Amino acid sequence: MTATDVINETRAYVIENFLYMRRDPFLADEDLLIRQRVIDSIGVVELVQFIEDRFGVHLENDEITEENIGSLAAIARFVVRKKTVGILDLERERLRLPA
Repeated sequence: MTATDVINETRAYVIENFLYMRRDPFLADEDLLIRQRVIDSIGVVELVQFIEDRFGVHLENDEITEENIGSLAAIARFVVRKKTVGILDLERERLRLPA
């Protein structure tokens, strides 16, 4: 899964679930979701659930930050980073290498 895939799937989710009442909704990759009132605190919870379910990554409480999920691009960077770390951890375990 590429960053572009994450952005496109997350954009579709956000538009369908949070911007459905807006006429011709547009959401740029770097638009700040909370600051631009796309989502609120409940929306953050829903967005985290979507990210975990759709992309198979777990967000720790301290990872729920604007840096990680503040925009579509931030979400894509976070998901790709978490997936890469997960793959490296699995490979390290398979080869029994120290962390």
